[in-house]
Amino acid sequence: MRARVVIVGGGVAGLVAAADLARGGLAPVLVEAGLQLGGRAQTRVVDGYRFNQGPHALYVAGSFKAALDEFGVRVGGGRPDVSNGLAVWGDDVHAWPIRPSGEAPPPLEPTDGVLLARELRRIAQGDYDGRGQPLRAVTAKWPGRVREVIEALVRVASYAHAPDLMDAKAALDQVRLSFAGVLYVDGGWAGLVEGLAAAAASAGADLRTESRVAAVVPEEAGWRVDIVGATSIACDAVVLAVPPSDAIAMAASSKALVAAPSGLSPARIIGLDLGLSPGVRPRTSFALGMTEPIYMSAHSAVANLAPEGGVLAHLARHLAPEEEPGVAAIEELERLGDRLLPGWRSHETQRQRLLGLKVAHDIPRWQVGGQRTDTRIADAAGLYLAGDWVGEREMLADAAAASARVAAKHVLSYLAAVPPA
Repeated sequence: MRARVVIVGGGVAGLVAAADLARGGLAPVLVEAGLQLGGRAQTRVVDGYRFNQGPHALYVAGSFKAALDEFGVRVGGGRPDVSNGLAVWGDDVHAWPIRPSGEAPPPLEPTDGVLLARELRRIAQGDYDGRGQPLRAVTAKWPGRVREVIEALVRVASYAHAPDLMDAKAALDQVRLSFAGVLYVDGGWAGLVEGLAAAAASAGADLRTESRVAAVVPEEAGWRVDIVGATSIACDAVVLAVPPSDAIAMAASSKALVAAPSGLSPARIIGLDLGLSPGVRPRTSFALGMTEPIYMSAHSAVANLAPEGGVLAHLARHLAPEEEPGVAAIEELERLGDRLLPGWRSHETQRQRLLGLKVAHDIPRWQVGGQRTDTRIADAAGLYLAGDWVGEREMLADAAAASARVAAKHVLSYLAAVPPA
């Protein structure tokens, strides 16, 4: 079999690339090793509770939402109201510290509140730089409480706890993006995957599951994609929308690719997702740790993710780059639940544990000015990369979508000069 372009990987990046390329007049073949499309955007339904792989938020002003809108994928859900949230300062729980008026609820001092409001206005206006500097180098200029609040906002927006490693401009860009709001998606992210797949297929993409790629091999007339137990696919271009280790293993002939993703630092969390029966009364639908990298949100408060009257709550701890989950990691989150979800233990019906879940394969690091691995590979014409570890725009699913669209543009431009074999 021969195709103009093959996409390896059926997660968000692969599906966005497939839809773009199909709409661009090609008939891409997408091959996914798993039984289902979606990658980490899959949703598991148990007794009416819809468990994403950890807490998922769709950024309203992000590249992924823009792609979904352009492809005609309907997105239902609700926006969380964090203004009524809680802030966890050590052993104490206080009111949400961010007030447009500059008011300073405890433990902030009045001067902290004024400074915090001013700095958040600057972030909202894009009045900052910090490229090529660690986030901590910028936040260290502020009083301790103000620094803690802004670093907490970076954590919840990026899912990363790395103030000494993350590029300051990229971190503040992500906070600024979050100011436009997020959506918790009705039914979980599986609906977005279904919509993307339908959009790609209707435009002419061939989507195949249970197709594990063994190797992507350069040939005189392009590339050959070898699939375990199936016929190889010859093609003119390939998009690798897979994790970095998989990309290297598949296309090991490229010395540039093997060297490209050096020093990656993934964003990881410990998560405890709880399906709670009717009757539990959370203290709040959102809480964020200021002195510890912890988080709680009841996504079912604004999205259809639980049975009538039930609650789906996410408890999480963001891990530092070299931190490994401790033996008591889940017990620590359970104790956080005791503080924020009174009575949850007698209402628990389902749970999902996530120990060291890799939320993104790389964060924008200050040493490289926030840039991640390039979409193009220097020594492999016609081979491109896409994913949350690729490109210089945005983070998480938005980085995956943005890099996929860049990869699709490169493929279209490349194939315009390469006649079909």
